[in-house]
Amino acid sequence: MENQVIKDTEIKEIKEDNARIRFVGKVISFDDKTGVFEVEDGDQRITCLPNYQENVKLESAELVLVTGRSIAADSSFEVRADKTEKININDYNNYKKYLIIRNDLLSSNGS
Repeated sequence: MENQVIKDTEIKEIKEDNARIRFVGKVISFDDKTGVFEVEDGDQRITCLPNYQENVKLESAELVLVTGRSIAADSSFEVRADKTEKININDYNNYKKYLIIRNDLLSSNGS
């Protein structure tokens, strides 16, 4: 059976091939024909390949929450996006805070 655990992370922390991940970022490009889009968070960028059953139109500078699977590509990773949700700045900031708190708890627990 396939591992369905989704790892909440940041773009810069994506280092494992074929891992289920979730992250936030700002759309910097979107191809209307293919649906391929690029997301950045800070100085890190990642290309996302869409789930063709999901018909999401994105605009540059929109904030998104992406859930998908990391795929090794050249010297970095791409994401096969299962789901892409538009979010607001509060959701973005709350997700970033959640990651900090979660990482602090995990590191202090030794887990």
